[in-house]
Amino acid sequence: MIRSEHVQSYLDALRPERDPLLAEMEDLARRDGVPIVEWETGRFLATLTAGLAPSTVLEVGTAIGYSTVHIARELPRGSKIITLERDPDRIAHARAFWERGEVADRIQLVEGDALESLEGLPGPFDLVFLDATKTEVSAYLQRLEGKLAPRCVLVVDNLLMSGEAALPEDADTRWSRDSLAAGRAAARELMQSGEWLFSLLPIGDGVGFAARRAPGRSAG
Repeated sequence: MIRSEHVQSYLDALRPERDPLLAEMEDLARRDGVPIVEWETGRFLATLTAGLAPSTVLEVGTAIGYSTVHIARELPRGSKIITLERDPDRIAHARAFWERGEVADRIQLVEGDALESLEGLPGPFDLVFLDATKTEVSAYLQRLEGKLAPRCVLVVDNLLMSGEAALPEDADTRWSRDSLAAGRAAARELMQSGEWLFSLLPIGDGVGFAARRAPGRSAG
C-alpha cells in the first residue's frame, strides 16, 4: 500500500461491483503469485484508452492478460493492442481469458523475449505500456526509437514498488536493492528527459505517466 489506510479504504469503496472475469483473473494471480497491475491501474489504463482512442497500443509484459483486457475493452473499432510475453503458461491463460472476454480479435500476442520482439515491430504506437523488468526500461525505449507516434503516451507500472522506492537507500525492504535502484533510476531518467513530459502518480503501485514533447519544447 502506498497511501494511508483511510484513503485506500475510501478508494476501494468507490470501486464498482467486481467484474466476474477480472475477479477470476485477480484470484488466479493471487493464488499463483503472478504479478499483475492493481485494479485501479487497470482502470487508469482503460480510461486513458477511452480518452486517447489509440490506433495501436503496445504492451510489454502480458502475464495472464489482465491489463490487456482493461485496455482492449476500450479500444475503438479497428484498433489493436500488441502485447509481448515469453512465459508459455501465462500465455495460455491469457489467450483463454481473452476468448472468454470477447476481446481476442483486438489483441496480437508476440511470444518471446521483449527486447528481441521489439526489433520486428514497425509501429507507430500511440500508447505504450511497460510492465516488465525496470532495469530494461531505457533499453525498451531505445528499441522503440522511430516507432512512436508523434504524440505517443507512455505508462510505466510499479515505479513506487509498494512505496519502498521512497525509503532511504539503506532501509530494510521487501524489494531487492537492485530492483529499487532500477525503479528509481527509470523514474529519474524520465523526469529529466528532454523527449518526455513525465509525472509519477500514486496510482496502484506507482504509475509513471509521460507524453512525448512537441519539438522545441524543453524540460522543466
